[in-house]
Amino acid sequence: RRKMASQGDQPMEIQVPIAETKEENPKGIPNVIFIENTEEFVSKWGYELIMKQMNELYSKYKFMESKLVKSREVMKTKVPDIKKALEMVEFLQKKKESENPKVETNFLITDNIWAKGNIPNETGKVGLWLGANVMIEYTFEEAQQLLKTNLTNAEANITSLEKDLNFLKDQITTTEVNLARVHNENVRQKQAAKPKGNQFGSIFKYKKQNRGKQG
Repeated sequence: RRKMASQGDQPMEIQVPIAETKEENPKGIPNVIFIENTEEFVSKWGYELIMKQMNELYSKYKFMESKLVKSREVMKTKVPDIKKALEMVEFLQKKKESENPKVETNFLITDNIWAKGNIPNETGKVGLWLGANVMIEYTFEEAQQLLKTNLTNAEANITSLEKDLNFLKDQITTTEVNLARVHNENVRQKQAAKPKGNQFGSIFKYKKQNRGKQG
């Protein structure tokens, strides 16, 4: 077994070089290293230490994956809402510029009860929900600019999350392959360390038995 280094009274576990952090990854997700020579690697670092740290890295990858998937799904639900809000603002602006700026719509009074009503649509302003029960009034132009910016940012975030998830999937797959290869190498080394039987003794015993039968 590998010994643990110590710093003062606190023991420090030796870190097996199974991953590295590349500068091009903005999220700082560690890049797992594919173990080319498992025999040399296991002999140098020890099976138990490798498996312990590699399983910890695997668990971190899976946790990061679940967090990113959740963030992506939340962001995907926002995009249709932003698009609908932008379409409505554009519709209100066009109606205001027409001969009849009023907008006829249905208002929800209570569950399953609606009432028809008219929106004057003469001020050139609209209220946008920003979340946390906060609504702010904007001009049509300001509202469109804000919504377009939000839409661009949301789509960019989704693209970034998809890229990170693809990267994570590669790391997870490589880690699974490493775990399997290290395990197989450990089994091979254990089998190789077992004492082999005396083959020549078995041959002599077999010949002796045959001679006895012939006699």
